[in-house]
Amino acid sequence: MDTQQFESILDQFAEFDIIAVSFLGGEPTLRKDLAELGRHCKKVGLLSQVSTNGITLADNADEYTKTLDVLVVSLDTLDPEKYRQIRGVDRFDQVVSGVKEAVKVAKANKCAILINTVICSQNIEEVPAVVKYAKELGTDGIMVDFATFHDYWKTMTTEGSRYDPKMMDWRNRADDVKKLVPVLIEMRKKYPILTSRSYLKTFLTGDFHYRCHPYLFCCVNKTGEISVPCYDSSITKFYSLLDGSRRLRDFWFSPEVRQARKLVKDCTTCYMHCIVEPSKVLGEPLRNMGDLMGWIGTFQKHGRV
Repeated sequence: MDTQQFESILDQFAEFDIIAVSFLGGEPTLRKDLAELGRHCKKVGLLSQVSTNGITLADNADEYTKTLDVLVVSLDTLDPEKYRQIRGVDRFDQVVSGVKEAVKVAKANKCAILINTVICSQNIEEVPAVVKYAKELGTDGIMVDFATFHDYWKTMTTEGSRYDPKMMDWRNRADDVKKLVPVLIEMRKKYPILTSRSYLKTFLTGDFHYRCHPYLFCCVNKTGEISVPCYDSSITKFYSLLDGSRRLRDFWFSPEVRQARKLVKDCTTCYMHCIVEPSKVLGEPLRNMGDLMGWIGTFQKHGRV
């Protein structure tokens, strides 16, 4: 999408009373108009979050923190060599420098800086140290996610891809993950781990039988197509929001979309943070009241409610 097309999608989000928009990749900072899109989010009342590798953050920290509400920087390890192995680039020092520069200006520019750590088979032992380091850096918190390769993502990996499911998937070390999760839950008392207890406990118990609520999140790809019912199911279809034939506000509750959601309501094959967590915290608020209040507290801290 060009800038105008992207802004038309954001307008449809705003008129539908969506609260927050996450710019994900690939790498969102490759878009030259990212700051402009952030300004448009502010104009129409959307909370904007960008997930970035942080490689160019040091050179753009002031502009990004002025135009975006939340910057999430990926940092999976404190070992530069292991960072290169996991991420495929030798940029550890550059990323850490970018985080430090962003933290310096974030408060004045009213932006939250977060670290995101993807738990994979290579870094399980290091995760607690990364959590502590996120606090030392002065960030507003850290999120943890789990590297899982579903069928959809496997079709996108090619021979020679550094994202090797056999090597990286956390399920290769499921027993070690079960030892790690209680440590992270305990660390939430002293460190700003924003990942909910309900999501973490899923990996402790191994019980992935939860009710999916795909109406709580809306996934749109880079060509302006909305994925229904989610981004990663065997029945997913894509529909354009740019051809003028539909508006998100009307399409979201159409019979076709409602039926697609019914087909995945008992899906138990997804571990994706952006799907599981809202389904648990927002879809089952009475069972996860503590996590829900934590989310509300985060919004209040940054003046969004």
